[in-house]
Amino acid sequence: MIKLISKEEQQIRAIFGGRFVENKPIPFPDIRKKYNYSNLFYWAHLEAIETAEFPLHPHEGFEIMTFVLEGTVEHFDTKTNVWTKIQKDGFQVIQSGSGVYHGERITKDSRVFQIWFDPDFSKTLKEEPSYKDYPSDFIIPKKDNKRTIYEYIGDSKVEHKTSNIKITKEIFLAGTYNIQINKDYIYSIYTISGLGLINSKIVKDNDFIKCEDLEYLTIDAQNNLELFIVKTPKKLKYRTM
Repeated sequence: MIKLISKEEQQIRAIFGGRFVENKPIPFPDIRKKYNYSNLFYWAHLEAIETAEFPLHPHEGFEIMTFVLEGTVEHFDTKTNVWTKIQKDGFQVIQSGSGVYHGERITKDSRVFQIWFDPDFSKTLKEEPSYKDYPSDFIIPKKDNKRTIYEYIGDSKVEHKTSNIKITKEIFLAGTYNIQINKDYIYSIYTISGLGLINSKIVKDNDFIKCEDLEYLTIDAQNNLELFIVKTPKKLKYRTM
């Protein structure tokens, strides 16, 4: 099964007087509906029209990953009490544990993903919070013919709590690719840029696709197609939020 959610169908909002614009393929749950699935709780894409700052705000329990697609993000938290800078292609992993306050300053023309995972609240709420920043050169890309793969989570040395997940950014030169996948997992795919087809579904910038119960992905890249892919299990051994 493939479900396509175009940018226009996602939750879109302007914040801080229009200085930031967010589109959310997986928004926070509301009284009408839960949007999360597997251990994937929340996914937002943010574009900074102007430089602005999220003031200090609390988190607990979740594992929160921030990926800088363009520009710069500066981060502050009450565990270290210092500002740290994350440049383009860098990322950060926060284990919010028993609770931490943090803030973010995002510079003009930046693009950022923030993705929240539920690693099992019954355990993480009892743990000390921690975080780590990873520079742009931490992940060494792998080449597979005309496909370039940046594997953030999975076969990497990135420290994380949420088990049984894989996160990659993949760039496809023009052509057709048949990729075997596992039916026991859900593949959540965000089109960062480019134009193509995924199992005959047309995808363009900022489209989101949820794939499950499939054995293959057929990707037809019309030009340089850049995809961000999160692989999560269909079944978990714990209850999620």
